[in-house]
Amino acid sequence: MTNDSYHGRLIETMLNSYDSKLQILRELDSIIDFSKGGLQLRIMLLLGAKGYMSTRDISKALGERHKSIIDSIRKMVLKGLVEKIEDKGLYKLSETGLEFYNRLLSILYHDNRQRISREERREMSLDLAYEISRHIHLADALIALASSKRGELSINDIADAMRLSVDRAKTYLDTYSGESRLRLFKRIERRSRLLEIISKILKVFGIYIKTTLTMYKITDEGLTVFYKLPFYARYKRSIIAKILSKIFGTAHPRIVLKKTSLILLFSSLFTGFTTLLNPSGSLIALLGSLTLATTISFVIYRTI
Repeated sequence: MTNDSYHGRLIETMLNSYDSKLQILRELDSIIDFSKGGLQLRIMLLLGAKGYMSTRDISKALGERHKSIIDSIRKMVLKGLVEKIEDKGLYKLSETGLEFYNRLLSILYHDNRQRISREERREMSLDLAYEISRHIHLADALIALASSKRGELSINDIADAMRLSVDRAKTYLDTYSGESRLRLFKRIERRSRLLEIISKILKVFGIYIKTTLTMYKITDEGLTVFYKLPFYARYKRSIIAKILSKIFGTAHPRIVLKKTSLILLFSSLFTGFTTLLNPSGSLIALLGSLTLATTISFVIYRTI
C-alpha cells in the first residue's frame, strides 16, 4: 500500500469518526440545548456518576442555588431524562437519561473507554461537571466585565452575575488574577468616599467597617478570551446591548434585571406613598402596573 493511499484511508476514517460524533452531538443537543441548558448538562453528568441524589446535594456539589437546581430538575423530568424516587425524595436518571449519559461519555472518552473502569469514569464525569461549572461562572464574569463601561465592576455585581456568593466568586476570580497563570482579571481595592463617611459615623459607636471596595478589572488577556465567546458575536452587533451597558453599567442579563427590579421597586414605593397622600384612579392603576412589572422582573432575575 502506498503512503498516499494509506493517508487517504486514514483521513477518511477520521472524517467518518468525526461525522459519527457530530451526529450524536446533534441528537443530544436536540434534547438538551447545550447553549441554554448548561446546568442541565452538569446535573446529567453528576447524576450519571453518583446515581441517586437530592436537590440539596446537587446544589452543594455544583455550587448552584437550590432554586436553580429545582427548576432544572423539573425541566429534565418533563423531558423524561430524570425521574424521582417518591418515598426518598431523591432523583436519578431515567432510562432515556442513562442512554443520553452513556452516549455522551462515548464521545468524551472514545479512545480510552475500554481501558477505563466504571469507577474511574464516574470520577472523570464529576471532574468534567466541575470544569463545566467553573468555566460557565468564568464566562459570566468575563461578559459582565467586558460589557461594562470601564471594564471593571465591584465584586458584589460580579458575584451576582456568576450566581455565586461573594467569597466563592473571589476564589474563582483570584485564581485568574495572579501572575503565575493566565491572567484574566486584575483585583483593585478602591477607596469609597461614602464608606469613609459612614465609617466615621459608626466609629463613634465603636463600630468599624471596611472603607474600600473590592473591584475587578478585565485584562487584555481576559478580553481576548471574551472575544471568542458566543456572547461577543451577538453583543458587538446589538445596539440594545450597548444602550443597556450605558444605562446599567454592564450588559450582563442578570445585573440588568436586578437593577431594573430595584428601579421598579423604588418607583412602586414612591407611587404607593403618593397614592396614600392623594388617592386617584390613575395613581392606583400605575401602582398596580409597577408592582406587577417589579414582580415579573424579579422572578425572571431569580430564574436565569
